Amino acid sequence: MRVLYLTYDGLSDPLGGSQILPYLRGLQREAGVRFAIVSFEKAERWQSGGQALRAELEAEGLAWYPLRFSRRPPLLSKVYDLWRMHTAGAQLLQKGNINLLHARSYVAGWVAHRLHQRYGVPWIFDMRGFWADERRETQAWPPSSPLHQVLYRLWKRREKAMLASAAHIIVLTEAAKAYLVERGLSPDRITVIPCVADYGHFFLPADLYAVERQRRRTELDLPPEAYVLGYVGSIGPLYEVREMLRFFRVLRGLREDAYMVFYTPAPPEAIFRYWDEVGLPRSALRLRFVPRSELPSYLSVLDSSIIFCRPGFSRIGSSPTRIAELLAMNIPVVVQTDLGDNPTLAAQIPGGLYLCEHFDEAEYAQVAQRLLEKKPGAPSLREASAPFLSLPVGLERYKGVYVRLLSPARVLTK
Repeated sequence: MRVLYLTYDGLSDPLGGSQILPYLRGLQREAGVRFAIVSFEKAERWQSGGQALRAELEAEGLAWYPLRFSRRPPLLSKVYDLWRMHTAGAQLLQKGNINLLHARSYVAGWVAHRLHQRYGVPWIFDMRGFWADERRETQAWPPSSPLHQVLYRLWKRREKAMLASAAHIIVLTEAAKAYLVERGLSPDRITVIPCVADYGHFFLPADLYAVERQRRRTELDLPPEAYVLGYVGSIGPLYEVREMLRFFRVLRGLREDAYMVFYTPAPPEAIFRYWDEVGLPRSALRLRFVPRSELPSYLSVLDSSIIFCRPGFSRIGSSPTRIAELLAMNIPVVVQTDLGDNPTLAAQIPGGLYLCEHFDEAEYAQVAQRLLEKKPGAPSLREASAPFLSLPVGLERYKGVYVRLLSPARVLTK
């Protein structure tokens, strides 16, 4: 069975390495499928490792058809890329032997929808979250702009068409599934697959953990006994940086030797702007970009972490990858209640998620106090979270969808 996988994300991007390739490799190995992959690669990523990755995937039997990601002009480049993805997909379908289309998110989903209409091949809408609503809520498509109003309405109409035509829909949270079922979709057509982590990668044996913690704290000029709160990932309009820093200010008020570390590709100015506004001393801040290969070592310095996102309807569909990675390293995470399935996860993984109902300093004080009272040697967050957020869990659910859609009886009736 052959599957055409369409994604507007790059396989050479960090996201491609953590959230796409592990699934494709696992499904090819365990579900007996062969992949043809169309992705869009950024020039700088391609130059630094694209050819090596291509050789690696070719050796594994993954057929990869990378296209160059277009940036300019801003709007027309996206239309152009959409056309190029459609053209590449049509060419591969015309060669025959494609039994299923798998589209990651909305741009690829619209291409798969159109290809399905033309060629009749069933497709999976791996919709992730509610993309159009997220664009509006983060002001990427501000409601005040007539052009962005048109774009929002266009993609909401497309969303409706895609949800209707897809053979199966994959979402990240039970909250998103419940919303779609309320809109009239059959629950049998929807599978929840949260963002999981490779627990094999995010792991350090106990003796090595202690060594790396001391080594990295020395490197970052962090006192051995200081309390360290961390943030891991990009900084952008989706994230509430100011509120995370307000939380840290409250935490520091309870413990004077508290520090905050940002492992982020963002420029320092993006952090300093909020840091100075909140009134924190720069002596308590550490900034570092850390590649994924070294992240487990650097995560060992953290006592806890934090992820706050901008509130809005689209957040019901969110499942931050970092939550799984941090829990795999036994690091508790401060999160907001109204983000995806956080309340359910908090109940399933005691001591793993510390919920904030509101962005409010009085509530921050209560949560921070509970964090500081956490006893060493508490039950392993890694063991408690693995049944819900480890790679085998996601892989098994994807495999179930593939087996169902690629069963011989179903394929022969097409």
